[in-house]
Amino acid sequence: MRIRYWHLTISEILNAKYPIEKVNHWEIKCLYGEYEHFGIFWYKYGTPFDKEPVHGICFYYNEIPENIVNELTNYLISKFGGKILRRQSRVFLEGSKEINDSYNIGQFANEISLKFSIPVEITLEFEKVTKEELDDNSFNFPLKKALPIVGID
Repeated sequence: MRIRYWHLTISEILNAKYPIEKVNHWEIKCLYGEYEHFGIFWYKYGTPFDKEPVHGICFYYNEIPENIVNELTNYLISKFGGKILRRQSRVFLEGSKEINDSYNIGQFANEISLKFSIPVEITLEFEKVTKEELDDNSFNFPLKKALPIVGID
């Protein structure tokens, strides 16, 4: 089954224990205001761009000033590398370094929060989670933040 854990804090991510091969997707949402936000994310199987997926770290933004978008883009390129591709309010770092373990995601979320002086919330989605892993809370996330995803695993 697929499970999404959402509205996670940095400390909840840093205390998590999960098999990295089961991570399907993560997102760090950064909140400037009611409508002003950006989100940095990664998909295991790539992010759709035209007809082909792009592999690497990506981000989207809403109502964020261009100077902040440029600062974020430059920061992510310096940290993860990759080729910049743009599509409307999304930026893709094609071929960038990818992370999916709890320590690096937690540290990265903390860096972003401090660098831009903003609160963050984190979402992780897993695939091929067994009923036993869920029942035993093997990943060490708050159970109330688990959201089963209906459909094919």
